Amino acid sequence: MSSRFYIAHKNGVPAVWQSTPDRIGRLLKQKTGFTLSSETPTDTRTQALIKLREVFPGSRPIKSS
Repeated sequence: MSSRFYIAHKNGVPAVWQSTPDRIGRLLKQKTGFTLSSETPTDTRTQALIKLREVFPGSRPIKSS
């Protein structure tokens, strides 16, 4: 299964995570307080960053996992 890029956020601070669909749940459990955005996962980090800037205008993403 190939990796996808997900937008997550904690207290309004966004992040882009790279994970396979079957492991995203485990990643959410490890990263306490984060929730996934309702945005569809993307195939590239660039696409994810574009979506992040649309959903969280003016925010800078924190380092991805």
